[in-house]
Amino acid sequence: MDKKTEKAMLKGRAVAQAAKAATQTTATTTGVATSSPPSTTEAPSGWWMYHGGPDHQGYVSDSDLNSSNINSTNFTTLFTLQLGGPILSVPAVADGFIYVGIANYHLAEGGNGGALHKINIETGETVKTFTWNLDSTPDDIPMVEDVHGFTGMGSTPLVSNGRVYFGAFNGKLYCLNQETLEKEWITDLRNEDLAHNQPITNNNGLLQGQGYPAAVIWSSPVISADGTKLYVACGEGENPQLYSFVFCIDPNTGNVIWVYCTNLYCTGEFNQPNMLPAQAVQVLPPPAGFSVFPGEPIVMGCSVWSAIAYDKDLNRIYCSTGNQQPEPDGNWAGGPFKSELPSPGFSNGVLSPDADTGQYKAFFQVTPESNYRVSDFDVDVGSAPVITKLGDEKVVILTCKNGGFFVLEADTLKLKKWRQMLPYQNDGTWVPAVDPHPADGSALNPHVDNDESNNTPSENYSGAFNTTAVYPGSTGSPSIPPLAFIGIGGPNYHNASPGIDFNSTPFMRALDFSSPTLADYWPMAPGSDPLKYANASHVDEVNGIFAGMYTSAGESGLSSPAVVNDVVFCSTSKVSIYAFKVTDGTLLWWDDLGMQTDGFNGGYGYCLGPAIWKNYVVAGALVFGRDGGVLRIYGPTPPTSPPS
Repeated sequence: MDKKTEKAMLKGRAVAQAAKAATQTTATTTGVATSSPPSTTEAPSGWWMYHGGPDHQGYVSDSDLNSSNINSTNFTTLFTLQLGGPILSVPAVADGFIYVGIANYHLAEGGNGGALHKINIETGETVKTFTWNLDSTPDDIPMVEDVHGFTGMGSTPLVSNGRVYFGAFNGKLYCLNQETLEKEWITDLRNEDLAHNQPITNNNGLLQGQGYPAAVIWSSPVISADGTKLYVACGEGENPQLYSFVFCIDPNTGNVIWVYCTNLYCTGEFNQPNMLPAQAVQVLPPPAGFSVFPGEPIVMGCSVWSAIAYDKDLNRIYCSTGNQQPEPDGNWAGGPFKSELPSPGFSNGVLSPDADTGQYKAFFQVTPESNYRVSDFDVDVGSAPVITKLGDEKVVILTCKNGGFFVLEADTLKLKKWRQMLPYQNDGTWVPAVDPHPADGSALNPHVDNDESNNTPSENYSGAFNTTAVYPGSTGSPSIPPLAFIGIGGPNYHNASPGIDFNSTPFMRALDFSSPTLADYWPMAPGSDPLKYANASHVDEVNGIFAGMYTSAGESGLSSPAVVNDVVFCSTSKVSIYAFKVTDGTLLWWDDLGMQTDGFNGGYGYCLGPAIWKNYVVAGALVFGRDGGVLRIYGPTPPTSPPS
C-alpha cells in the first residue's frame, strides 16, 4: 500500500492521550529471568501463536462453541479492557492467559514505546506487563518507528516452552519468561548485534537523513517442531534503500543460526543463505559462517511483513513477500500500459527455504492474469501462507491484495488453481465501484467508470490483505467439503477507495476449497447482480438494525478470520466482529468493539482478527477515544444467580 500517504495522514490523527495508569505488575527491559532453559518436549496448547499454529489454518475444535450456542442469548462480552494504547495484532492465548501487544503505549517514556500484557482470560485481570521505550537516536536518524507512526508492536506473540517471543517496531526480537514476563534475551535485527551472531546493520535511508522508514518486525514468529529454531523476518517495503531478511534464531539464546536475504542478487541465480549485502555489514570480515555479496541486488523491497508458516514434514518455511523497490508508479514510458507482473526478484509472492539450512527450495509469484484490473500495481502479499491438505496432497494457500486466491503444491510451489475473489457483474464485466482507479488521484471517493479504471495505473485497495482460515470439512449428514474463509478489503481511508464497495463486495469470502473453480459455498440471493450471499446480513428496517455484509459503507475485512467447530468469526474495519454459520453463512451474532477515528474520507479503525481458546473468543482493536484501543473477551453468558 502507499504507506507514505498513510503516514502523512496518521501524523495528523493523534491517538488519545494517556489514560490514568491502571495498577499493574510491570517487568521492564532491565529485568533478567534466571529460570533454566525450558524443555523442548512440551507441547504447546491453545491459540499459542499467530492463527493458532505453524500451519496458520486458524481452526479450533477443542471447544464447546458452535452454531447452536453462539447467539445474543448465550454468547456475550465478558470483559472490556483498555490497555494503554491501540492493538494492531491478533492476541495469543495459552494456558488460560492472553498475551497481547500495544502499538503505541501511552505509559512508555513520552508515550513513545510499547508493551506486552499478560491477562487472565477468566477474570480479565492484567497480571504482568512488559514495557519498552523507543531508543533515542542521533539527530541524523529522524525516524525509528514504523512508517505508520507506531512505536510498539504489531505481531502476534509466540508462546512456547515457557517463553514468549515477539518482534517489535524497533527492530528487536524479544524473549520473555512466560510466567514472569522478565527478559531472557533481546536480539537486535535492525542493527549489528554480534553478541547474538547478528552482523547486519540495515538502516540505509535513515543515516543519510532522508526520512525513509526504518526496518521493523511486523512478522509474527514461528518455531520448528523440535523447538530448536525460531523464524522471523525484518525489513520494510517502502524504503528503496533497505534490505529484507529472514532470520533463523536459536530460541534458547537469541543467537542467529542462518540468514536469508530476500533481495535477489543475480538474475538466474538463487541467493545462498548467510550471504549478506556488503552495505549491510559494517565490520569486515563478517563472523565465521557468513559471506558478503560485493555488488548490489537487482531489486530492493521484497519485505516479509506477514507471519512465516512452517511445515515439519517437508522441513520447510514459507515466507510471503511484498512489493519490489523501486515500485512502478504507472508512468511507463515508450508505449501502452503494461502490468508490473511479472516483477523482478522475490517480489509479490511466497518464498520457501529449507528450515534447517536456509537453502532456497521454491518461489511462486502471483500471476498477471490474477489482477482484478490490468492496471493494478503495488500488488504485494500481506497475508501469511496457510499449509493444509487438498485431498491427500499437501498444499499452500496464498492470497494477494490484487484479489487473487492461489492454491500451490507445497513442495514445488507450482500453481494448482486460483480464482479472483472480487465480484464481477453477472455478465462477466467489472463492477465500476470495485478497485476504482481515478485519473485524478486527489478526488475523494470519486465515481469512476471501468474504462477510466482500466486505463489508469493504481493500487488495488479492495483485495485480500490477511490470512485464510480453513474449515477441514465434515462427513456428517449433510457432508460439508473443506472450506476457505478470506477477509476482503484493505485500508479504509484512501481517496479513491475508502474501504470496499459494500453494495457489491462481501467483507469475507466462503470458498469450496475442493471445487475445481474454488466456487462460493454459501447460497446466493436470487436475482442479485453481482451475486451476494443470501444469509450474511441482518436487516431490521422497523427497528433500524443493520448488521453483517452489504450493510455498512466501506466496511472491509482487513483481518484474519477464525473458525471454531461450525462457526467462523470475522472482524472488520467498522470496528466490529461477526459470527457466521459455516454451512450456509447465516449471521449468528455480532458486536461493535468501538468507533472509528475521524478522517477526511471516512473513519480509521482496525480489528485484525480474533483468537479462540476453549470457550473464549478474544479480539483487540484500534478505536476512537479512550486510550485508542480496546480488548474484549467474549464467552458464554454467565448464569443468572437465583433470587435470595
